[in-house]
Amino acid sequence: MRMNWKEILDKTLAGVYILDSEGRFVYVNDIVERATRYSKEELYGGDIFKITPPEELEKAKEYLRRTINGETIFYEARYMRKSGEVRWMWGFASPIEIEGKKYCLGSWIDVTRAKRLENELRNREEFYRALIEESLSPICITQKGKISYMNKAFEEFTGYRRDEMVGKELFVAHPEDKELVEKVCVEGDYARKDRDTFSFRIIRKDGKVRWLTFRAARITYNGEPAIAATAVDTTAIHEMNAELKRRAEYLSLLNSILRHDIGNALTTVIAALELDDPKLKAKAQERIDYIMRLIADIRNLESAIDVLKPINIAEIVRDISKRYRIEAKVEDVFVYANEGLSSVLENIVSNALLHGGENVKVVVEAFKNGKWAVCRISDNGKGIPDDIKPRIFEKGFSTAKRTGMGLFIAKWLVEAYGGKIEVRDNVPSGAVFEIRLPTLED
Repeated sequence: MRMNWKEILDKTLAGVYILDSEGRFVYVNDIVERATRYSKEELYGGDIFKITPPEELEKAKEYLRRTINGETIFYEARYMRKSGEVRWMWGFASPIEIEGKKYCLGSWIDVTRAKRLENELRNREEFYRALIEESLSPICITQKGKISYMNKAFEEFTGYRRDEMVGKELFVAHPEDKELVEKVCVEGDYARKDRDTFSFRIIRKDGKVRWLTFRAARITYNGEPAIAATAVDTTAIHEMNAELKRRAEYLSLLNSILRHDIGNALTTVIAALELDDPKLKAKAQERIDYIMRLIADIRNLESAIDVLKPINIAEIVRDISKRYRIEAKVEDVFVYANEGLSSVLENIVSNALLHGGENVKVVVEAFKNGKWAVCRISDNGKGIPDDIKPRIFEKGFSTAKRTGMGLFIAKWLVEAYGGKIEVRDNVPSGAVFEIRLPTLED
């Protein structure tokens, strides 16, 4: 069977051409004719440079030289139609020999539509990449619990560079929020819906704790499932909520004191006035004294709702040590607190002097221990029996004719400052009260 190669080549979907060593067309099939809009007669005798854009002439000459010299090449290039329209093609060029002469046999397919889509996708990708990269909101992408991408804002917010975090777990998450972060970034629990919002704390490189609220969504990134999260710094909102909660607790406590403690005390006073009983009058005087002490305690409690500010514990201790003539061993250490801290320390010092017995010695220390500011009040007095140690911070507990609110308020204030207070035995005698507060640097 004799094959009609010309008919076969004319019906192929690829453009086929043969060039001589000078680049002149020796043969073109119908596809080349339709693609370039030149007739075969217009192409024959002309060269390939006729349909080559000026900026690609040198590249076209190089392809021809390499092919004539025996090299088979794949190329991506542009060509021009008769109208001047520039289009894209992918082609192969191979060397052939006919009757002892060297020629270039080539074929191409038009990929203009694909290149336009590619350019459009590239432009879109560059647009969205720039939009994400320059966004003021922290954005990150995690895959299998590890960070795959983070933008500039995420770097600035955490204080860590990309090369310090990409490829690693979200180690900046606060220890108390690790479980939540693992559910979101590893297990994907919160991202199983199309989108979800959640908040957690991070620890910046400088040690500061900040709140982030994330909007998470499932995506495909580099061909793999991923979770993309856009974040907003909500530290101020969380701090405001904590402040509102603190004030609500204060109002609840104040209401309890006014209704119960002062209310009961006033009942005795009113009865004494109505019955004119000398014994009741003496009792009423005691209750009036009690109310006055309670009012003083409430004033201390009111300081809990004051705005927190940098306070140097050493200055407070020095002032108290002068007034009570006690020993002080201090170094400057700053915390976020308010005037209530002075009331806390003064209450503990006055208790030590009142209950410690004759010739009791009280020493107050203030120093920094890691991320904590420590204030320690120790005495060599009678000490606190083990059976009442667990109760001394309870509301209303007292072993003397006092309100029983002092240490309760002291504990309440210290915890409102983000700290803790504890009591233990001193050696060889007495008691030690230790207050720990986060340092200002922390």
